[in-house]
Amino acid sequence: MVDTNQPPELISGNMTTVMCVYSALFMRFAWMVQPRNLHLLALHAANESVQLYQLSRWMKFRGFLGDKSLQQKNEEAET
Repeated sequence: MVDTNQPPELISGNMTTVMCVYSALFMRFAWMVQPRNLHLLALHAANESVQLYQLSRWMKFRGFLGDKSLQQKNEEAET
């Protein structure tokens, strides 16, 4: 389960990106291998969705998505 109460500044953007690529590669492997391994496919699909959600939280915090980053808003609120 994703802990959405954790602050997004604790998310590692590099590790989350690597986990997204890893899950995508293993989803392809699970589909291409004969006989198809649907259990492995389902597990990596679930992991991919969670990692993409975490990556979106990190990107919003860093300001890659949206107008201002949460970090900038916090800095403006302090001044």
